[in-house]
Amino acid sequence: MFNLSKLSVRWLRLGIEIERIKSGNPQQNGRHERMHLTLKLEAARPAAANFLEQQGKFDDFIEV
Repeated sequence: MFNLSKLSVRWLRLGIEIERIKSGNPQQNGRHERMHLTLKLEAARPAAANFLEQQGKFDDFIEV
């Protein structure tokens, strides 16, 4: 009915507001897109050797 994923439902239950943008219009979401690019460059590429090391890279990214 509302086209919500399980993750979206969980966010709503946690009190996180879901915000939607127009399809095919990334200009409305530039900061978010930039955060994903920075995350990939700093924490995901290249990937770590194993899950625990990768989680450590993500944790370091969040801390900074």
